[in-house]
Amino acid sequence: MLIHNFRPGPVGGAELQAERLASRLVAMGHEMQVLTMRTVPDALSEETLDGVRIHRVDYHLAYWVDHGAGQTFRDLVKMRSTYDILHAHMAFGHAVVAVVVARCFGKKSIIKIACAGEFGDLAKFSRFRGFGKALRVLRQADAVVAVSSEVEQELLSYNFPHQRIVRIPNGVDTAYFRPRSSRERGRKTRFILIGRRHPQKGVDVALSAAKILRDRGLASRFQINFYGADYPEYDYRIMANAVGVASFVHFAPHQQDMLSVYQDADCFLLPSRGEGLSNALLEAMAMELPVVATAVSGTIDVVDDSVDGLLIPPDSPEALADAMQMIMENPRLASELGKMARKKVERHYSLESVARQYSDLYEQL
Repeated sequence: MLIHNFRPGPVGGAELQAERLASRLVAMGHEMQVLTMRTVPDALSEETLDGVRIHRVDYHLAYWVDHGAGQTFRDLVKMRSTYDILHAHMAFGHAVVAVVVARCFGKKSIIKIACAGEFGDLAKFSRFRGFGKALRVLRQADAVVAVSSEVEQELLSYNFPHQRIVRIPNGVDTAYFRPRSSRERGRKTRFILIGRRHPQKGVDVALSAAKILRDRGLASRFQINFYGADYPEYDYRIMANAVGVASFVHFAPHQQDMLSVYQDADCFLLPSRGEGLSNALLEAMAMELPVVATAVSGTIDVVDDSVDGLLIPPDSPEALADAMQMIMENPRLASELGKMARKKVERHYSLESVARQYSDLYEQL
């Protein structure tokens, strides 16, 4: 596998998914290696974690087409006797290099696309110099994994061969992420929003919804806890103070023990303006939490409105506030949505099932 960040460095959804998938594939009998950047100074350049051999490099693994590609190419050539398949997570410069190396040395290549639309891999990559040539290379990958129907349609719009596009969603460890036995009654309803604090995630929408609920006289009945990394250019604490909701919202960094975060919550919010297929969404559903999410990209593949979650339009604080109030005032509905959500991920999104699909793809190439 090739991925820009891997533990112990800064990780997001794509990195967590790669780590969990690699470990599960090792358990299935595959030899897995990861080529990544050393983003933490004291991290070892070589180590094995959960059976996965990790190689950390001190240069910038190719992201742009014209920066880091040469060193990435040389390392992959040097390592060529140790792998049969190059599996790149996200479609940037490292994926281009992987396809070139695979074709030069009789290997196979897979590219996993993490997201489509404005915030997607190809939209970002298209702004880089040399994208036209890079795209022609990417189309020659042996398989391109689409995590959602929107990603699949976007790949087709970029003229990727339809026979090489494979739909495999993200997966969640349903044995680890299990619901707790009961939730405390009579307390404030605790909503959680998990993700980097960036406009894509709709943090501003959640704060505006909190203001609406405050204006309805419901401020004493709920709180929102935000977990994730801050961006210097987006200070949502200032917004929380400006709209008068700072006393019942809380900003916290990403937690290592996410299980406790989910166990302490009553409802999961995902008011994103765009998503690939949210790991946090799948984890919350596995925890039997009711979810309120925007009807975007991969989310609409997972959540059936009013069956196993509530879907709302993007950029609508009013719709989010209405859904949050519904959860607060109808605990029976919240419980039923959570139970149906757990059943959905058990049937279609377990990590075991997803790893099996990748294992089958590896064997087919």
